[in-house]
Amino acid sequence: MADIMHQVAINAPAKQIYPLLSTKAGIQQWLKAEDSWKITGAENLGGSLIFNYNDSQHTMKIIKLETNKEVRWECTDGPPEWIGTTVDFFIEDNVKKCTLLFSHNGWAERTKFFQQCDQAWGGYVADIKKQVES
Repeated sequence: MADIMHQVAINAPAKQIYPLLSTKAGIQQWLKAEDSWKITGAENLGGSLIFNYNDSQHTMKIIKLETNKEVRWECTDGPPEWIGTTVDFFIEDNVKKCTLLFSHNGWAERTKFFQQCDQAWGGYVADIKKQVES
């Protein structure tokens, strides 16, 4: 198994970061419509978010929502390499400064697509930081 992992320090409290991970409107701030992203679906625990990017679609079931601490999705539809993987955002809160720990877990192997996704996720984690700190 292979996992993608990224970590970033953010100069903001967890209550400002969490909505960017747990709501469609928040996610749409770093997966931007002008970059061809469209996010639909239900944002509640047990619900599924549908991520459309150009001609591809990913469905993520929300399997954990812990306010201001953690969001976890499980991929139920999308690229074959993604199905069954989990995406986890964990916020370590240090009052005014936090660490965002990101992981995309359960890849069967490291492929070229894995590498592309690793780079893309790194950019999105950086975009989350920019959104909160700007």
